[in-house]
Amino acid sequence: MNLLLIGLSHKTAPVAVRERYAVNASQLATLNEKLIQSEAIEEAALLSTCNRTELIAVARSPNTALEHMQHFLHREVGKGGAGVEGIYTLCDAEVVSHLFEVAASLDSMVVGEAQILGQVKEAYRAAVEARSCGPILNRLFQRSFRTAKRIRSETGLAGASVSVARVGVQLAREIFEPFQGKSVLLVGAGDMAESALLGLRDAGARDIVVVNRTASRADMLAARLQARSRPFEALAEELAGADVVLTSVQVENPIIGVGPLRSAMERRQGQPLLVIDLGLPRNVDPAAQEFENLYLYDIDDLEAVAERSRASRADAVAPARAIVAEERAHFERWHAALPLVPTIRQLREQAEELARREARRTVSRLGESSAEVRDALDRLAEAIVAKILHDPLQRLRAEAEDGTAYYVEAVRHLFRLKEDDS
Repeated sequence: MNLLLIGLSHKTAPVAVRERYAVNASQLATLNEKLIQSEAIEEAALLSTCNRTELIAVARSPNTALEHMQHFLHREVGKGGAGVEGIYTLCDAEVVSHLFEVAASLDSMVVGEAQILGQVKEAYRAAVEARSCGPILNRLFQRSFRTAKRIRSETGLAGASVSVARVGVQLAREIFEPFQGKSVLLVGAGDMAESALLGLRDAGARDIVVVNRTASRADMLAARLQARSRPFEALAEELAGADVVLTSVQVENPIIGVGPLRSAMERRQGQPLLVIDLGLPRNVDPAAQEFENLYLYDIDDLEAVAERSRASRADAVAPARAIVAEERAHFERWHAALPLVPTIRQLREQAEELARREARRTVSRLGESSAEVRDALDRLAEAIVAKILHDPLQRLRAEAEDGTAYYVEAVRHLFRLKEDDS
């Protein structure tokens, strides 16, 4: 297949490394355009989420393509950094299974989360926009969406609303027991923030303040879910009054620095503050964890809570992986039949042209010249060709799925199909 994938995820690299390779959604198309410039790469797509960054490619020259992808990952995506541990490489069928599992959230920190499918779709749209996604990756992504849909509808993997944000809420509930009456500051107004807000309300929190750099988005989220919104300039003030802070903002550098947190902790006079940083790159300066009575958790710290979530869905994993295997087999059969496409098209066109020519000759001998009769005979000729070729073409497809090419070569030889068209 010449499919290649290179990347790193929460399974192989800590958050301090992953945040160096995080890519904003607005940058995906531009990076895809750069990646496809290599002559060794025919198609390419970049996937970046809070827990992974991966390059997927169809290679003309696999060894050269892999070398280019490694260089690109470190220099373009990793912003000039040197190579790091935790980079993995997959090829061919491994890539197919991996992308299907990623889209279906089988490879997520929180197994069964719904957000990852949207992120995979965003990666696909960016590749289409950059024109780096050709027929093979197009089919691969479309099949991954189908796989995710089947798993969600046919297994219990998505039986409850789960997400990284909900895991953060669960952590807050475990630390503050009971959780009712706690004041919460939510920094961000995207999908993850909304999921967190819903989880907070379910947990009993009633005093929830939403702060976001774009005030209108904070206003809309707060109004929709019965919270309060404050301007971004009020962030320092709100830090001093909250019991729990959850952040999920897409930024390159921490949005909450040591200075505001030091000031907030001084004003709190020993009252503990729980900060759960769901951002990648991280939203909170890691140095703040040195402050007394400030408890800072980042996305990697949620692993223990997420493990319990995985355990609760363990029974659904086996049937989900069976669906992945089935869908991978479908993709492999489609890919194996790709070399047949020119032969099938050329054989059908050649046979239809011969049949139409004979039909017109018959019309000429009969002295019949009406357009209706000519069209009817053309359609009849095409229908006869379709019926005659149906079984042979089915045999050709079955042969391709078995990995042999004897019949294909025989057909091209017997019907004198031109090599230039194959």
